[in-house]
Amino acid sequence: MYIKKYIQILSIFSALFFTTACSNDAPGEDTGNSQNRTVKAQPSAFTVEGAASSLPGEDEINDMQACLFENGILTEVYTQFSKEGTQYVFPVNKQEGHLYMLANISDRINLQDLKAQGITEEEWLETTIIATGETMSSVDFFSGMVDLGKSSENTLQMNMVRGTARFDLSIQTNESVEVKKLTLKNMAQRSFLFSKDPTAIPNEANLKDVSIEFTQPLGASTPGIAYAYEQTGTDLTAIVDILKNGKEMTVETSLPSILKRNTVYALNLSVDPATGEAKIDIIEWENGGDHILAPEAQSLKVDTEESVLPGNVTVNAEKTLVTLPYTATDMTLAIDCDNELELIPGDMPITIESLGGTSPETTGKNVFRIQKEKWRPGVAGQEVKLRFHRKGLNQNYEEDCLTLVLSENPVKLEGLIQFNEGYEFDFERYIDNELGIITLPESKKLTVEYESGEGKWIKLEERTETPNSFRIIGGWKPNDPTANGRKQKATLVICNTDGTDKEKYTVVRRNWGLPVTYLNGVWWCKYNAMGDSKNFSDQILSSNDPAAKAGKTLFDYLRDCTPEEFFKLWKWQYQGKTTQGLEVIDDGGVAKMKGYGPSSEHINKLDATAMAPDGYELPSMENFERVLNSTSGTIWLMWDGSHTTAWNGGTNIQRRQRRRNDITVGTVALSDLIYIQMYNNAEQQYEPLVWYGPGAQWNDDGIKHNHYNAMLWATYSPSNGQGWFYNGTMAGLYPTKNGAGPNDTRLLRFKKSDVEYIYE
Repeated sequence: MYIKKYIQILSIFSALFFTTACSNDAPGEDTGNSQNRTVKAQPSAFTVEGAASSLPGEDEINDMQACLFENGILTEVYTQFSKEGTQYVFPVNKQEGHLYMLANISDRINLQDLKAQGITEEEWLETTIIATGETMSSVDFFSGMVDLGKSSENTLQMNMVRGTARFDLSIQTNESVEVKKLTLKNMAQRSFLFSKDPTAIPNEANLKDVSIEFTQPLGASTPGIAYAYEQTGTDLTAIVDILKNGKEMTVETSLPSILKRNTVYALNLSVDPATGEAKIDIIEWENGGDHILAPEAQSLKVDTEESVLPGNVTVNAEKTLVTLPYTATDMTLAIDCDNELELIPGDMPITIESLGGTSPETTGKNVFRIQKEKWRPGVAGQEVKLRFHRKGLNQNYEEDCLTLVLSENPVKLEGLIQFNEGYEFDFERYIDNELGIITLPESKKLTVEYESGEGKWIKLEERTETPNSFRIIGGWKPNDPTANGRKQKATLVICNTDGTDKEKYTVVRRNWGLPVTYLNGVWWCKYNAMGDSKNFSDQILSSNDPAAKAGKTLFDYLRDCTPEEFFKLWKWQYQGKTTQGLEVIDDGGVAKMKGYGPSSEHINKLDATAMAPDGYELPSMENFERVLNSTSGTIWLMWDGSHTTAWNGGTNIQRRQRRRNDITVGTVALSDLIYIQMYNNAEQQYEPLVWYGPGAQWNDDGIKHNHYNAMLWATYSPSNGQGWFYNGTMAGLYPTKNGAGPNDTRLLRFKKSDVEYIYE
């Protein structure tokens, strides 16, 4: 006799989700040759070993309702029933259609409303229920359907199936064992109102680990400790936290790949008398099947004599577990079983096919070919349950399985790189610095190979704290003429120290690059940002640098290029956190930034990389100060000259300026457009840094403030938003620190973010 159950409901139903279709057409009354018919609905009870085993309250029916679909449309709703014994009886004046019945969820669904909304039968069958809470009452819902047109009998029988599965605890040991907590992993929180064939779960099943902690540990067999929706999956697991002789430990078991509604699953907790180890098995008590799955059922075993196994494949002594190496494997597995076995399909990282059951070619044998690709570094080892169905029997049984252990690759991989099934990882963007960490067995070594003509853009840096472990570092090549967004590949080659058994893994990134020059310890971008500032495709690339293609410095190119080319480079500014640049336009005879308006975001307070493409960022105040913070007085930008900064103990910055007076936008002549180069004589191998661009706009008056050269430079300054501004008149133009406001437009000049490895 069952003891009082400890009830914990995982799946209680608070909401019904369905799609409705509106219709103004109401079906007419049935005027055909209808006759009185009776439907008798019987709620199904939980059964164990073929006998009803419902717990108190589980079969209680609080409400009943039914609906009839004719030609796919909801036409009738029934709410009046009588009871005969355990059956619920109601009259139906119809000869055709599908009659659906529900119990215990009238507070969650209103059939009259659905009828008014014109729900279709197809939509009705997709209705789902969702779980809420962790501990609720033990009321289940029931559902059933009968096709009125399949029989002309006046009395029709309907079987109403309970919507949940039940878990019982069975403790099969004389030792002191108590259960403190049960965790069911990957449980569906949403289920169909009516079961699917084959069993399925909704697309949005909201898989979740559900834990039940018992107020008082359970020291005896206890039915009804948990309930769950029906579902499918190969990763369903029960984890039980126990006290064994006062010592805390955890045991776990895989659940059946199909959890069925109205079915009892017993969690059978026992202790191995030989080893003293606690273990737990799952027993599925079928409802009326040909066979009952009992604890004493025999597991399947490998027929090692008939199997064709490579030398690096091993079978345990019990012949129930097969261990495969991480390398590619092709083997033939024979199973010792009198019945013909059919593989139950599942989501498995191997290929398995039957080579014949009990056929003349393989008499008395169940033979399967198993193929596995090479296991990739960084992917954990895995146990795979091969579950089988005995042909000719109605049910599937937990013991009808074998375990495959897929050994992990001994090469350990950490970080961003995660190789796919093709042994490749594509970042699909530009990236540099540490890409990952790879650690090899002592018997292995690592090298890098490149396609012909490719730069050596990956460096392996050995980690002193871990033997045979390397940081994989992505490098950067300044002004790379091939950095046009192409795929840049490198192949990591792992082999034995003698060069045998090579494994190759490809790393791919997009090789983008902006033209740069070096000044006072900073790799400055040569050009201002254009278009979408985060999009390399909108920028001047190192592979298409117009000044470099002309064989000139940017300072000379801005002197010699056409007005159209100059304006294309010069016209861009940015505002707020919007990465799409604003362009200088003619607005009624006034030069303004197109799209200018109020902004609540201050560029200088954003993250340094917020406006920049990958690998680049806004310079900091200190970066600008290396060039613009004079220790000897005001820097007069309208003249050629020099000034000294404090960086690195003091550096002398040379300045040269030029102006363009042939640039127009619409009808507006943009006069006296200054551009200024700065360089350090100690770094003459690098091209001078050139400042250019339109004056900032901070109101509707446009960009002219006595002149067009009031340049406001975006600067990474998160604490106070401070930045640099070219202030004054053309008779006295000088750089000054000025945070300005969020409405002000700014020029973006990026720098290369810090990079560990620069290659040629």
